Amino acid sequence: MRFTNETFKRMLRTFIQAVIGYIVANLAIVDYSSGRDVAKSALIGLCVSAFAAGLSAVMNLQKKEEV
Repeated sequence: MRFTNETFKRMLRTFIQAVIGYIVANLAIVDYSSGRDVAKSALIGLCVSAFAAGLSAVMNLQKKEEV
């Protein structure tokens, strides 16, 4: 399996899509009066996005060309 530029582009695109989706979904839910809850929500969002990007990278690995 090879990690190519195309794999990186797809991984980055998935990360950005997951971040935007998480932010949009939580804009109305997060209580901004407590700074700790906002930070916790941001860290959870980062972890979810990173997991989605990693999964995307694994799914888009290309097979090595056999000679």
